Amino acid sequence: MEFAVSVKQLCFSYENAPEPAVQDVSFELDSGSYTVIAGVNGSGKSTTARIIAGLLQPSAGTVEIADGLRTGFVFQSPKDQLICGVVARDTAFGPQCQSLPDSEIELRTIESLKSTGILDYAMHKSMFLSLGQTQKAALSGILAINPDILILDESVSMLDPKSREEIFTFLDMLHKKKRTILHITHDSDAISRAKDIIVMNGGKIIWKGNSSSFFADKTGSVYRSVFGTPLENRSCFQNKTQNRPAQEILLKAENISFSYGTHAVLKNISFSLKRGTLTALTGASGSGKTTLLEILAGLKKQDSGTVRSAGKPLLCQQNSDAALFEVFAADDVAFGPRNSGIKGKELLECVKTAMNRVNLPFEEFASKQTNCLSGGQKRRLSVAGIIAMKGDILLFDEPSAGLDGAAKYTVMHLLRSLAESGKTVLFTTHHYDEAQFADTSITVEKAGLIAPDFSPEEENKADGQKTVLTEQKPSAGIFSPEYFSKMLDSLSENQAEQKRLQKLPAVIKYILFIALFAVSVAVQPVSLCAALLPVTILYALCSCCPAKKLFRSLIKILPFLLFFCILQMIFAPASANDTIFLPYKYFFVTAGKLWQCLKIILHTECALCCICAFSSSATENDILKGFSDLLAPLRLLKIPVKYPVILMEIIFRFIPLLLDEAISIIKIQLVRGGLKDEKGFFGKIRAIIPLIVPLIIQTVRRAEILADAMTVRGFK
Repeated sequence: MEFAVSVKQLCFSYENAPEPAVQDVSFELDSGSYTVIAGVNGSGKSTTARIIAGLLQPSAGTVEIADGLRTGFVFQSPKDQLICGVVARDTAFGPQCQSLPDSEIELRTIESLKSTGILDYAMHKSMFLSLGQTQKAALSGILAINPDILILDESVSMLDPKSREEIFTFLDMLHKKKRTILHITHDSDAISRAKDIIVMNGGKIIWKGNSSSFFADKTGSVYRSVFGTPLENRSCFQNKTQNRPAQEILLKAENISFSYGTHAVLKNISFSLKRGTLTALTGASGSGKTTLLEILAGLKKQDSGTVRSAGKPLLCQQNSDAALFEVFAADDVAFGPRNSGIKGKELLECVKTAMNRVNLPFEEFASKQTNCLSGGQKRRLSVAGIIAMKGDILLFDEPSAGLDGAAKYTVMHLLRSLAESGKTVLFTTHHYDEAQFADTSITVEKAGLIAPDFSPEEENKADGQKTVLTEQKPSAGIFSPEYFSKMLDSLSENQAEQKRLQKLPAVIKYILFIALFAVSVAVQPVSLCAALLPVTILYALCSCCPAKKLFRSLIKILPFLLFFCILQMIFAPASANDTIFLPYKYFFVTAGKLWQCLKIILHTECALCCICAFSSSATENDILKGFSDLLAPLRLLKIPVKYPVILMEIIFRFIPLLLDEAISIIKIQLVRGGLKDEKGFFGKIRAIIPLIVPLIIQTVRRAEILADAMTVRGFK
């Protein structure tokens, strides 16, 4: 059988890393084969995949792709894969880079979205899809380039069972169509689908063979190195939990409801958690598990209901990349305890204990840079940063997502040991074995209903309750996640029902806006400026700009214009024949200056009306399509216009992406005691530095990821 990919003596080392990430790796993928590369976190699986995809250059060895074959690479984090702000445009990006005809681009877009089951979401904004939908959108974008070799890097690790099964079924279908599939994973269901399996450890291949040989010896060292030790059932711990004295309630949620716009996510959620208990929160992707945890931690404000707790609940979030904002691992774990006042030897001991408990030995990982850690190591480090703060109520959002079997076993037993030491631990999961490992589990079902698998009567007992529960309220002010969330939500608002100017073609909207805007700022007679103001106001109202919003904007800008007029009076010279109304030293109020100030105010108000009108009548699609149509004459002159259009596309994607990053950083900083409310100007500057520095780092990282995402779609 002919090969699709040939890898020979591959080696790669990351900068400043003490050991190579990949060492002397060699294998071949037959055309039409289905192969899995499995192994523990940090074994070199993802690095090998990125080298094959052309995102990294090996320090030694070669990768040969058979002539005429195209590779497609699906990232571990689906949000990183998306380039454009709307699902259909994102799917079409790859075919556009291949310079295909418009009809072929449209056909591929429809077929790819239909094959992954999200054609109904074609015009949705990619930023606001659920995790499962985002994964399918990322896969659609790669399928649209029609790859012969499909490489998936842990692409199902964060999906619920239903979404995982849908992706697996789709991969089986691709395999039947003789596509070559390389799946980087340590998920048992994913591995069982493959025909051939490669196991890596320490950057080297330690085993190669077929699926039946791999699963034949489930007690062998190779099998155990991938899956680790299976988690015990909760029945193994019942004697311990049943014989404990009655515990106090530390966390209580009462009638919690929450909606995103008109979409109800949580509805009248009520439960309470006792000291020393380990509870699993389960449910499908998008059911509201993460939202509920953020409400409990005071990071999101519920629509109704109350949260009462004995102390501040600490939340370890799912996005481990955003959770790490110090350069070195030990410094990141120390961030929270240091903010709570722990210093010196006590701080050092606290960091050592936390890192050792998550199986990141302090001596080995303390001085490692956080950006050089593998995905699984980053997740464990983020867990260490939370447990180092020694809170009594600990919340973990998908703590085992992306972890290998051994690391998963370590983290889950860490959560149980925390519960046994008297902590109240609540974690979300998609895995049945993890839910059964917990003392109890709560399921968030459709419409936000909760179905506990334990007795409500027992849950409501609080014998010997002495601890006073205080109501938890979300953070307020500019450092509140809600402040930035509202900005982000405003980007997701649907346009009003189309009418009047909204029905015009995109290029006509551009021409109308440019013409009125240019006239508004160019006309000189004050009488014409005054006549244009009602015209531009009418233009804005016909564009469905809300009248209240329009006039509020016109009034808000007036103080700044008046201040500018005062400067005009002071510094602008008076003309020789001008009528002077008020002379004072070098300050003159003249008729000419007054007319000039009035003209500036009218010009600005007219221009503002035009901007409000255009932003209200033109959707994101209109702006991009109209911009492309405006540049159409340049195409006739053989001048490439693809790059300005793509640049505008990236801007539309990047702005909400950075807002989302800012929200994540703020949430994590607040949980770990950062972003304190300082008084005075310099105090506020000092307070905002912990936000700005990580945001700059994340911006650079996002730019690098975006460059990789564009590369795998064929952008050159």
